[in-house]
Amino acid sequence: MTSAAHRQLCIILGLCFVSSALAYTTDPEQGQEPTLLHRGGFTLEPSLGIEAVNDSNIFQSWTDVQSSQIWKLAPRLLLRFEPARSRLEFRYQGEYGWYDKSSHDDYADHALQAGAYLLMGERSGLDLVAAYDDAHENRGTGLSLGIDPASGAFPQDPDRYTTGQFLARYTYGVSHTRAFVSLEAGTERFAYQNNLALTQPFDRDESYGQATFGVRVRPKTSLELSVQALEITYDHSRASGLNLDSREYRYLLGVVWEATGTTTGSVRVGGVTKKFDDPALRDYSAPNWEVAIRWSPRTYSHFDLSTKRYLAEPIELTGDATDSAVYSLSWTHAWNSRLESKLALSRLYWTYRFVTGERRDRSPLYSLALTYKMRWWLRWEAGVDLNARDSPVASYNYTENIARLGARITF
Repeated sequence: MTSAAHRQLCIILGLCFVSSALAYTTDPEQGQEPTLLHRGGFTLEPSLGIEAVNDSNIFQSWTDVQSSQIWKLAPRLLLRFEPARSRLEFRYQGEYGWYDKSSHDDYADHALQAGAYLLMGERSGLDLVAAYDDAHENRGTGLSLGIDPASGAFPQDPDRYTTGQFLARYTYGVSHTRAFVSLEAGTERFAYQNNLALTQPFDRDESYGQATFGVRVRPKTSLELSVQALEITYDHSRASGLNLDSREYRYLLGVVWEATGTTTGSVRVGGVTKKFDDPALRDYSAPNWEVAIRWSPRTYSHFDLSTKRYLAEPIELTGDATDSAVYSLSWTHAWNSRLESKLALSRLYWTYRFVTGERRDRSPLYSLALTYKMRWWLRWEAGVDLNARDSPVASYNYTENIARLGARITF
């Protein structure tokens, strides 16, 4: 971080803590209510995250390991208006990062979302959501994964991209009806903004339609079937002349339940078929699943098991699809009214498909996080993340250790 940026960050931190001290002279634990703005059907909820991070391998590299201290600010804002039989929301989430030893990797990300959630009669509703992101991929991840930071091919700045999304969902059926149906349609525009020689071939549009049918077999248990058709259109063909335009057809059949006071979850299994418009590319079929189960032996202690397998778009110029699977187990425990811990163990698997074959990578992730609620408006957070990657191609292997300390202030 440059000296000027460092001074700016110190000023911001000082102002945040001084304003917090002035604004919160009363404590809700002593009988006073939080002073979030809430008038009639209007709610305003701003907050600010402050974090110091030490990353042992900022480029996730095996050959050129570089560490750095990273300073982050993460403002959030929620505006909600709830007139009769509807809810209107606007959300903003930003993240600003400064690297002590690599100023080229400094970034400013922004995410905007606006939504309207409307009741249409006693049993139906319509959701309309629009979102826009202006974000980045850290160097050494995404499209620059596996590139030696010392080589000329390594980008000089992080890849930046924008996404624009729109979603419309109509639902018929409420909690006391036996059957329900949800019809959904959406579009997304994904476009890179820099390093275009590498990134421009990945610009694309995606549009989909989805139908979900459900039947409640018990008051808290339902069977569901989801069917989705997805169309993916790329702006540019690859340098090889291959066209990655495709259509995907997905289905998931499962059960969602809250069988007892201690267990909730959902299990959905199915498959996906990807059909390319280019006859030179092989079509692809694979199983898919989504599993999320929570067991709460105590009201203050939760075990979460989740796994998901899904198909994603390629991140390499010679690839045509990425088959991904995630397995995760976590334990969240509140030791008292202020202190909470979370231990998480995860495994990620990727199968990268190419015209000439495939590559299989795996990544174990371990994390421990502690949260201390000092006041209703101030929450301290600390954590350690241990990451690694194991690949048959040596340039993709790495180990990375991250330590972080931060706070979340709610105004």
